[in-house]
Amino acid sequence: MEENKMKKRFFVSLFIFILAILLIVFAIFQIRKKGSDREIKKITETQAQRKEREEKRKIKDGDFYVPLKDLHNPYEPKSVSAKGLYVKAHVAGYTFNEKKIDAYADYIKKMSGASKEPVDESIEDETNVLEKILGICKGTEINALVIDIKGDEGYVTWPTDIPKVAEIQKEHTLDFENYKPLLDYMKKNQIYAIARIVTFKDPYLAENYSEHAMQLKTGGTYRDGSGTPWVNPYDKFVWQYVVSIAKEAALRGFDEINFDYVRFPDNAQVYNEIVDFPGRNNKRKDDNIQDFLIYAGKELHDYKVFISADVFPVSTHNWDDTPEDIGQTWRKISRNVDIICPMVYPSHYDSGWYGFEVPDQEPYGVFKACMTEALERNASQEFVPKIRPWIQGFTANWVNGYKEYTPEVMADQIVACAELGIDEYLVWNAENKYDAMTFFYQDRVKKIFSEEQDAIGRTPQEALERFLQAQRKQNCKVEYLLTPVANRQSEYSDFEKYIKQELNRKLFKYTIEEITPINHESYEAKISGVYNSLVGVHYMESETVIIRKENGIWKVDQKYIRYEEEEVNVNPES
Repeated sequence: MEENKMKKRFFVSLFIFILAILLIVFAIFQIRKKGSDREIKKITETQAQRKEREEKRKIKDGDFYVPLKDLHNPYEPKSVSAKGLYVKAHVAGYTFNEKKIDAYADYIKKMSGASKEPVDESIEDETNVLEKILGICKGTEINALVIDIKGDEGYVTWPTDIPKVAEIQKEHTLDFENYKPLLDYMKKNQIYAIARIVTFKDPYLAENYSEHAMQLKTGGTYRDGSGTPWVNPYDKFVWQYVVSIAKEAALRGFDEINFDYVRFPDNAQVYNEIVDFPGRNNKRKDDNIQDFLIYAGKELHDYKVFISADVFPVSTHNWDDTPEDIGQTWRKISRNVDIICPMVYPSHYDSGWYGFEVPDQEPYGVFKACMTEALERNASQEFVPKIRPWIQGFTANWVNGYKEYTPEVMADQIVACAELGIDEYLVWNAENKYDAMTFFYQDRVKKIFSEEQDAIGRTPQEALERFLQAQRKQNCKVEYLLTPVANRQSEYSDFEKYIKQELNRKLFKYTIEEITPINHESYEAKISGVYNSLVGVHYMESETVIIRKENGIWKVDQKYIRYEEEEVNVNPES
């Protein structure tokens, strides 16, 4: 009898337990269902809003209209430390075999010494250029490709759904017509996709729609030294045309838009007097390029895509847009893009740059000098984009005294960047021929700075000395770079005006009495000296200034001085 009671209790308990589990499962289902219903309602509401917004955009953009990304597939690119290779459109359009890609990646690992298995070099002949590039992505640190969508000749390389672009492009060979297989493969293998859009060097548009070209004052279209016509960078039609092509690239799955030739032609001193720019209205060239990038950023915002711009490397060294006058001022471009890409090809520097007789022979030295300048320029901005330089992936045999750019030599450029903390780069080779051994350089990267030094190797003492010397020599440019962003005007022209006209002061002499650390990010210094201005004099007696890191660079936090209204006669050389 007792045994029957125990069995009965067991089955009742089991029934209650199962019932409880079922009730819990049912409750979870109901909660999820309600959540799902809410999500469906939310999507429906968003779709209604999207439809209304798209109708407005159709009216605004007209024949340049490009739809936004599908709400049900809201892919947004993730920021990566991109290490990429340039790929021509026709190479990107090759068919590829994934087994060959994997075999080539395995071949790379064997060549690098990561695998001790015998190397079969016959695969070099059995693999096409695109398969090799994708094999390099799989077998090395390369994780990005830069693909021509609007190339150097002005041709859009794939079929477009944009009515006005299709009308302008008309009939020409589409080198990247079958684009989907490659983009799908890249997405599956987490290869970051960068669309190269050649911006204002557009011989096709300039030749066939000359009203949008740079115009000679005497009539006709201006052509550069090679006979190439350029479009007018002040022309808002050109802006809309270029950005619509970028929108379509984002819509089809590219993670980033790279604007190349986002400038005016070089040799400005030759054409400035003979060319007319309709729509200029006295606007500086660099202000116009800045305004284009602001426009592109606003137009591309809803497409969830990163924006980069290629610049001449001299923009890291020159101030404003002088003497080149091509529209590229570092600070005006860098603050309006996510990534700035200086094209630091050592072969393109003239003799004497950075103290090198033949810069092409000194890839490490050229990159270290150029990137040091770039880091300091970047750190002076409120918005600091990533620096991702283009490296020279070719031998410049036209340079007198050129150097053979072997994989080891090409890697010198990457090593210089890595030692400065720049972990991104792009490799330019017009033929798309890349040696995977270039990318096995990691054991060569050394720690070159001490804990006291900043990102460019400067100590707090050296930063303060440089800052005070800038005040002594009235060098507003250096003072601007070494003043914390919050302590000064954001526009250099406003800062210079304030220093020269409103403060109008000069540091005649100074003594740094002591510098003591506060923490690893800041130091305190005591300074004595004499400032003089038109309104009077200021004697410093053990005044305190703070030296602190901002964006990785030591800056001098000095309160601006109030002057006593008295004259002073101080010998500048004392």
